[in-house]
Amino acid sequence: MAAIELSPGATVGEGGRYSLERVLGTGGMASVWLATDARLDREVAVKVLSDVLALDQDYVRRFEREARVAANLSHPHLVRVYDFSVDGPRPYLVMEYVAGGSLADRLRDRDNARPWDAEVLARELLDALGYIHRAGVIHRDIKPANVLIGADSRVRLTDFGIAQPSGATRLTKTGVVVGSGRYIAPEVMRGEPASERSDLYSLGVLIEQCLTPAVTPQLRALVRQLTAERPDRRPATAHEALKTLDHQPTQTVPQINLYGRRTRPDVRGSTVALVVLTALLVITL
Repeated sequence: MAAIELSPGATVGEGGRYSLERVLGTGGMASVWLATDARLDREVAVKVLSDVLALDQDYVRRFEREARVAANLSHPHLVRVYDFSVDGPRPYLVMEYVAGGSLADRLRDRDNARPWDAEVLARELLDALGYIHRAGVIHRDIKPANVLIGADSRVRLTDFGIAQPSGATRLTKTGVVVGSGRYIAPEVMRGEPASERSDLYSLGVLIEQCLTPAVTPQLRALVRQLTAERPDRRPATAHEALKTLDHQPTQTVPQINLYGRRTRPDVRGSTVALVVLTALLVITL
């Protein structure tokens, strides 16, 4: 069967449901397009397997596994999957479109990596990782390009192309290390199976790139724990890692922003309030 020529205006899906508009990103395995869903009249992101890999049944099965894994996960900090097909000439996966770009884009502009970003990022990604780990899934490819930041500043983890069930011994060819360069945990590089702790290592390397001199000691301590050489020196779970951030030096009440996220306590505001209260007491006396 002839492959579909991918260009703006081309369509995929039954009845040409998804109309491709422009490329959002490309990789060795697939390209991701901004597209319009004609049936629901909304923008979506469509990941299309390359024409060469579409002929390789091993890659087609891997692509299908990605779709099924992601489609069965639902969390505020994961990109949602709407539809997929591996039956036509070009297997495709339809996902939520996140308009804000990736963390990799943000890191190229260091002015956007404000001190509070690193802690919010850590909390939201740990929340997402905790969820997928409890669902029995290891991501195995956590890196800035796979972290999307929406227009609402909400972080979303994406790309389950090399994810695997927890405890799986092997889903890739013998001797092949999967992952992305510096984000691969040392034990995985040595050929040991990926685990929750190897995902946490990858996240630690990612967060480390977002640090500035103004971040909290708790966040720096967490990064040191996550990037420990030995897996048993890292937190056992994402939930355990979050506890490190919750050990604040003062007993102030955490602030909640408009999106319902916990942020660092406003110690300066608490101090000002205390000074004013003290002054009023002196005047009263």
